[in-house]
Amino acid sequence: MKNSVSPVVAIVLVNWKRAYDTCLCLDSLAKLEHTSWFAVVCDNGSPDGSGMVIRDHLNADYIESTRGANDEASVFDYFVDTNAKSKNLPKITLLIGSNNLGFSKGNNLGLENIPSTIAADYFWFLNNDTEVLPDSLSKILSRIQQDVTIGICGCTLVYAHDRKTVQALGGAEYSNLVGSVREIGNQTQVGLPVDQQSVEKRMSYVSGASMLVSKEFLETVGPLSEDYFLYYEEIDWAIRARKKGFRLGYASDAIVYHKEGAALGSGKSEGRSLLAEYYGVRNRLVFTRKFYPWALPSVFCFSLLQVLRRCLQGRWGHARLMAAVLFGLRKVPPR
Repeated sequence: MKNSVSPVVAIVLVNWKRAYDTCLCLDSLAKLEHTSWFAVVCDNGSPDGSGMVIRDHLNADYIESTRGANDEASVFDYFVDTNAKSKNLPKITLLIGSNNLGFSKGNNLGLENIPSTIAADYFWFLNNDTEVLPDSLSKILSRIQQDVTIGICGCTLVYAHDRKTVQALGGAEYSNLVGSVREIGNQTQVGLPVDQQSVEKRMSYVSGASMLVSKEFLETVGPLSEDYFLYYEEIDWAIRARKKGFRLGYASDAIVYHKEGAALGSGKSEGRSLLAEYYGVRNRLVFTRKFYPWALPSVFCFSLLQVLRRCLQGRWGHARLMAAVLFGLRKVPPR
């Protein structure tokens, strides 16, 4: 167990056109019982002015200081009081990017822009369309500190629109034979008894909506892979973690509410956006080729069945795009 009484946690959020959700998430973070945290928000070049909306929201409560800018983003630091500013200890850093960098690169850019004065012990990668309970972070920290071999720790994700129903217990199971994913505990009732150790054994990866990782994990395994832009980053990270001797953890009593794919239309198949469909198919092949090349034929056949399913749903544009990806015509839909 860690000896630190109050470990410092750096929280990383990536925003894409959902400034309202991000502001609600930040407001929930402000109520955390664990107060030794710092947050960095990376707006991924949202074309709707989200970056400025978040900036205006922060200006209401924080003292702003411009740290500078680079080719990828303008950087603004926000301090809770003048004493924190004199010590160069911002509470929130906002990056307003010029381009959509994708999930991994957006998170990695956030990591790169954590001020050197913030000596973080843990890093909490949190979707911007989440809201946390005051004790969420404390309970995830409690679990990860119980076992030094845990590199990534998840929590209980609950649907924000139905707070009695579980989205995922920690993460999901992945079938490398066909490239399919099944969230553990999906659609079960919140509050039912959960065997934490059993869930940890079943998890192929921790859900990207809430991943707490240790400093040692980042130093050993490295940041999220930027091969994907969207989807499969968490599975990639989990495999790399296991290869380095880390395992996955699950804090069953820590709850985070999630709006599931609000920005990108990446929820159920009937409502998935073209962008979500493109990367869902494309990255299944990229990931399989990288880690399980022997499974490419079966994964290809499974993907063809998904194309057929879209046809049966009458979603012809989606079916055409997915088929084009499968057969090498890789035109990316507008981001």
